[in-house]
Amino acid sequence: MRRSLFKIWSNLLLVASLVFLARASFGQQFTISPLDQFGANGSKSSHQHNEKCGHSALEELLVKEMGYFGTRDFFEDWIDQKIEAQRNQPQILAKTQEERRLIPVVVHVIHNGTEIGQGSNIPFSQIEAQIRILNEDFRRLNPDANQTPAQFLPVAADANIEFVLAKQDPNGLPTNGVVRVQGPNNSYLPEDATLIGQLSQWNPEEYLNIWVLPLTSPFIGYASFPVSDLPGLNFSPAPAITDGVTVDYRFFGSGGNAINASLGRTATHEVGHYFGLRHIWGDGGCGVDDFVEDTPLQDNSNSTCNANPSRFSCDSQDMIQNYMDYTPDACMNLFTQGQVERFNAVLANSPRRNTLVNNRATQDPELFDRDLAISRLIEPGDFACDALVIPQIEVLNAGQNTITSARITLQVNGQQVQNRTFTLNLSTGESDIVTFDSFELQEGENEVEFEIVAVNNNSDENIENNIARSNPVVQEAVTLPLSLDLGNIPSSWTIQNGDGGFTWEQTSLTISGEEEDLLFIRNYEYDAPGELDYFISPVIDLSNTPNAQLVFEMAHAPYNQQGFQDDLIVAVSTDCGNTFEIANATYEKSGASLATSAATLNEFIPTNSSQFRTELVNLSPFADLGKIRIAFIAVNAFGNNVYLKNIRILEQEEFRYSLEMEELINPNPISDGRYQNESLQVTNIGNLPISNFVFVKSVNGSSPQGFLASGDPVAPGETFTLTGGNSTGSGKNRLNYEILFPNFDQNEGNESTLERYIIEDNEVTPVPWRQNFNFATAIEPWTSLNPQNDEGSWRSLPSSGEAGNVSVVENPEAGQSYWLGSPVFNLSSNTQASLFFDLAAGDVSPETSFQILASKDAGDTYEVVFEAVGDEISTVPGTASISNREHFQRNYVNLTDFTGNGNSEIRLAAVLSAGEGTNTPVFLDNLELFLSANPNPVIPADGRALIYPNPATAYFNIAFNLARYENVTIQIISSTGAIVHEVDYPQTLNQTYTFPREIFSPGLYIVRIVSPTLQDMQRVFIK
Repeated sequence: MRRSLFKIWSNLLLVASLVFLARASFGQQFTISPLDQFGANGSKSSHQHNEKCGHSALEELLVKEMGYFGTRDFFEDWIDQKIEAQRNQPQILAKTQEERRLIPVVVHVIHNGTEIGQGSNIPFSQIEAQIRILNEDFRRLNPDANQTPAQFLPVAADANIEFVLAKQDPNGLPTNGVVRVQGPNNSYLPEDATLIGQLSQWNPEEYLNIWVLPLTSPFIGYASFPVSDLPGLNFSPAPAITDGVTVDYRFFGSGGNAINASLGRTATHEVGHYFGLRHIWGDGGCGVDDFVEDTPLQDNSNSTCNANPSRFSCDSQDMIQNYMDYTPDACMNLFTQGQVERFNAVLANSPRRNTLVNNRATQDPELFDRDLAISRLIEPGDFACDALVIPQIEVLNAGQNTITSARITLQVNGQQVQNRTFTLNLSTGESDIVTFDSFELQEGENEVEFEIVAVNNNSDENIENNIARSNPVVQEAVTLPLSLDLGNIPSSWTIQNGDGGFTWEQTSLTISGEEEDLLFIRNYEYDAPGELDYFISPVIDLSNTPNAQLVFEMAHAPYNQQGFQDDLIVAVSTDCGNTFEIANATYEKSGASLATSAATLNEFIPTNSSQFRTELVNLSPFADLGKIRIAFIAVNAFGNNVYLKNIRILEQEEFRYSLEMEELINPNPISDGRYQNESLQVTNIGNLPISNFVFVKSVNGSSPQGFLASGDPVAPGETFTLTGGNSTGSGKNRLNYEILFPNFDQNEGNESTLERYIIEDNEVTPVPWRQNFNFATAIEPWTSLNPQNDEGSWRSLPSSGEAGNVSVVENPEAGQSYWLGSPVFNLSSNTQASLFFDLAAGDVSPETSFQILASKDAGDTYEVVFEAVGDEISTVPGTASISNREHFQRNYVNLTDFTGNGNSEIRLAAVLSAGEGTNTPVFLDNLELFLSANPNPVIPADGRALIYPNPATAYFNIAFNLARYENVTIQIISSTGAIVHEVDYPQTLNQTYTFPREIFSPGLYIVRIVSPTLQDMQRVFIK
């Protein structure tokens, strides 16, 4: 799964719109580019063909592979000539139209290991349905042919092409035409065409290869385009490894695991490309043609379908029913005569198309009665890790009769050492592995030969497949640590060059002013897409060094055109180098993940050490395999050169790429959501500089978004801030972040994940306020949050007696923080403010802290206005009691700095951060905001008012202590009964109102206080 994700992400890196930035203390900056369609490959409920077709990526490959001869202009000129020649020879054209043209098809089902009939491992019935649909569509026998509009009926055509599942496999054996292979990825892209072909392909000169697999959205199909025949040219006209049609399994055929809207027309469309058709709108506007005379010009593709589909563009009616549009399946129903002319020209002349028609694969095979073949030599191969070998071969019944016995000889270095008869029970096409007695190889090269000499006590009727040979050489294990001298490569390192062309070779270059020896492969000139070249290590015995590590430096600049992404694979062999596990290799990089320098159209030759990147392959996953060999495998895409240097195999894992996300800096856990950018604190905790990584984020369980970060190297131990946009909404939000593949390292264990919860809250409360948690167990309009894992924070609990409710964090866990946030309130009209609160706690960790934070911007930023740590929090030894008010300690915080002009969006937060060690419950109660800054305020009894000083000289105050906000009327009545002063105070809670001496004459006054819960009369004497 990890490797398949890496493959998708590295392939999906495209246009770089600046979404995230990363800054370090010295001003270093990362550019973060989106990975398009990151993680998207969900099922689709409707069949929209928009952007479905990825064959253009393969067409681009032809342009670079063949230059002008692979261009659209050249092909169209060529096919025009062939069509004209056909028209001038009507007798040949008539014969073509009369003869039924049968095309053999092999369907390669690439699945994820599911049972047949499940997921991408589609049932055979779905494959049969697709072959039936192809035959109906190409022969115009489709049931919806009657839906072709009348104006297009004169050009609607029968292509006289039929398809049949191959009846013979490449070995001439009977087959049902279906191959099922478990692939390495969860989904695939058009750029993976070479990999897909390497997984499974039959000779494209004899078979139409159709690969059915999960494709990464938005692609649901693509096909390789045919090319012209090029007499006199000495290179292959197109890469055979990618030749064929690829369709997403959910859009292949109908029924089975196809979506309900699929009628099999995706394959019809892609086979149309395979036989030479372009999109009907020419992939352009009205001025761009599809080079077919009887298809009207269109300004764009069509992607809608209704009962009477119709669209007008380019001064004519669109032929939206044509199979080469993007119309949904239900509205596709015709090819035209002009399109069939292109089919005819391609099938008569195009390489790997003209050899398909009515070939042997369309016919039942003719088999010998007795034919036993050696299909595979298992052991010994050409490389042996031990002198003692156990010879094994695989034999296959290639004949008609059941094979019950075979006599097979084994010769070693010219001497027959074994002549054995094996009992078998093999029907046609079945195979078995036979094992001989062990023997020891000599030093140096050996010659081993197996030969079938009798079958069913008779001679084998086909002796062409009776012999298999190998030339094993015993390989000695090397001692670690190992450092390879690239100026004098030992013979124990070997190169495998399958095609005899360019391969790994030694070179010397001046790098940063110093001459260095390197190994490289000249892909820039190497015209062999899909070719594999191996550079193979000597034997490494991991039984003595289970944590060994391969370290090397690599440089590569991709060719600056899509579709030419070379691969570098590091694979391990468990059979001493005879075979390597490529599909599940521990290291595979291409494109952006392989690049260490900017893409270029020029040949890449490094000159600076900064163009190299240290690559790591941890060998511990293979420790239980004992003796292994390692291969550097270059997979050619005719791209650009790859260079290696400083190749070492260490005894231990000495080097490591690793980044750690330490904390979400912004947004704060409780705010109003106004923040511009999310910010993460990230540290390089490895021991190598890091300049690239994959960053993934998701919000509230949404589909993850992926980004590739690239920038100047971050040194080990260095911390930087990664910032991005605002992606949260009102209420509680879950933010998930992940950093993967630092410096594209594919070893396990270097991932960093961070999950945080935040609350966006815009609740507003009047001032002053009081939160004593007494009115309900809920704490609204306040908010409470545990940002790390949302597993409980401050909550209101009832206490015994008359103490009322209290807020508590019952089980503070180390590393967790617990936030209690106030609503937003306005202090812009006030000159003073203060906060009182009661805190109780028993024993807590010395590292545990309790803070009051204050914000002037509704929580976007906070500053600490109160802090207690460790013993400063504790009010009693042991455990505090929620019901014992003597355990609570009253605290005062002056908030005057948060009053006055502009301070209209104040928010407070109480934050408990638990440290390692014992943490007993922490209680918080009676948070009260006063609009004064008196640390010792006069507080009346509950529900009462109090006048002070009394007698008064310069002024007197009336202090309130009401349970809830009330509108209060105050009347000052003289001794004669006259009301000399009356004032209304709305939203009174705990305010203190001041009355100056100047407005009253000396004497005795009656103060009447009236509110919904308070009817009071008090005397005040003014001197």
